[in-house]
Amino acid sequence: MTIAVDMEIRISLLQAVQAVLFFSLLIAVSAWDLRYRIIPDRFQAGIALLSFLNFAPGQLLGALGAVPYLIVALFCKREGGMGGGDIKLAGATGLVLGLPASLTGFVMYGCMVCLWNRFKGKRDKEAFPVGPFLAGGAAAVYCMRLGGWMI
Repeated sequence: MTIAVDMEIRISLLQAVQAVLFFSLLIAVSAWDLRYRIIPDRFQAGIALLSFLNFAPGQLLGALGAVPYLIVALFCKREGGMGGGDIKLAGATGLVLGLPASLTGFVMYGCMVCLWNRFKGKRDKEAFPVGPFLAGGAAAVYCMRLGGWMI
């Protein structure tokens, strides 16, 4: 059985630079959050600044993609839960992705957290770093955008 995918992805040099830096910062955010359980502002600032490499005015609405995370943080208060760094990360990635992609990233984040909780046997009361899941959702959606699978 052979599966062939004939797909050509053409991106500009600025898009390539943005992609490399975006993925690098997402990896750094994930590693930092896993180790220290905090996401420093310099990572969110770096991601937000990347939006200027491939800027479109509509991308400013992407910062509203942080609203679902803010709602979750407000209604699911617990020690070690979603913090301000996670919400700022969602806003920063939203600036790079734009609003539709940012909301799709929220759905992917939720799916990843549910799967991780299911297979790791986590209890509802246990705290875990959220940054790697946010980064994973953003990275997946960014790849979908590069592949032309979404706006």
